[in-house]
Amino acid sequence: MSCKTSTTDRILLSSGGIAALLFCSIATYEMSTRPGFDIRRHAISMLSLGDRGWIMAATFIGSGVLTLLCAAGLSRVVRGSWLAFLIGIYGLGLIAAGIFPAPASFGFPPGTPDQQVPVMTGSAIIHSMSFMLAFTSLTIACFVAARHLSGGAATSSRLAGVAMPVLVVLGMTSIIPTGIAFYVAAIVGWGWLALIVMALADASTESGQPAQSLT
Repeated sequence: MSCKTSTTDRILLSSGGIAALLFCSIATYEMSTRPGFDIRRHAISMLSLGDRGWIMAATFIGSGVLTLLCAAGLSRVVRGSWLAFLIGIYGLGLIAAGIFPAPASFGFPPGTPDQQVPVMTGSAIIHSMSFMLAFTSLTIACFVAARHLSGGAATSSRLAGVAMPVLVVLGMTSIIPTGIAFYVAAIVGWGWLALIVMALADASTESGQPAQSLT
């Protein structure tokens, strides 16, 4: 019996890979070219501030919308699982982080006093809560996805689920410079999402069965 993933499913799932490419490429370019930005001191979310801040803010929102489309595809391919819901929460968190920017601090954007600590305004609080919600959802999603896959894809999911919170803790405790730790955690998370949507689409297509039955 042939029961392959539909074209619509593939388009929706591929939105996750596009979001990963969009976010990682623009964030990497912006942090390399923005005057005054130092990844050792500044989190990539701070790229939403200043004259060119709209670029990163739009990237957060755009990648969040694409992630929501990916979640819709996951809900069609991986039925009876929390995976689509968790990825959807991740997408919503990205959108909120783009609408409500991080606070200026430590000399960025230019004109900010070099020793200024973050001032937790209402916008900054919502941004921080959005980050934590999105990050937590993505971490849990790694372990949920591992249940629906086998071999290297399942192992990669578990490793990503461990690596991301470890990196954040190392950054928050300054064992690794905070900005670097958060950036690497973001790359790991986006890389995992791109990998997982491809693996689920391929597994569903090759088996002729819905991905939730794969172990």
